[in-house]
Amino acid sequence: MQIRLAGIGGQGVVLAGVILGEAAAIEGLNVLQTQDYSSASRGGHSIADVIISREPIYDVMVTEADVLVALAQLGYDTVKDSLKENGLLIIDTDLVKPDRDHVGAPFTRLAEETTGLALTVNMVALGYLVAKTGVVKKENVEEAIRRRVPKGTEEINLRAFRAGYEEGLK
Repeated sequence: MQIRLAGIGGQGVVLAGVILGEAAAIEGLNVLQTQDYSSASRGGHSIADVIISREPIYDVMVTEADVLVALAQLGYDTVKDSLKENGLLIIDTDLVKPDRDHVGAPFTRLAEETTGLALTVNMVALGYLVAKTGVVKKENVEEAIRRRVPKGTEEINLRAFRAGYEEGLK
């Protein structure tokens, strides 16, 4: 499965991609994770690609995304053409106005309501993605979160992930 996460710098898109990739590795799946971001550290586009497969992976980047998660309009506009025609588009419904069928929720608002921090939007969106696709097991993502987020922020990030996961099950 080819998954692309897109947003703007500061939304934690790259960390979400790393955590998703690590969860897949914990499950023994083959995984490739790469990222691309503009030179602007805040406000420029930010993209994380994750390819997860039981088979060997020969692509070096997402070529046709099965899933695109867009957390900002700039991120969506930058990569929308990489989503397969029948692919799954997941958006932050407050921040992205797509030109095709989609699912989603107000991820940034959910992050603020759940943790008080908009910057946990990446974990909310990751939870939603995992619930909607089942690409990896919830508990393996939680383990990857514990390993990868800054020390002392594990619980707040897990709370954000679980909020997104619950929203994705609706």
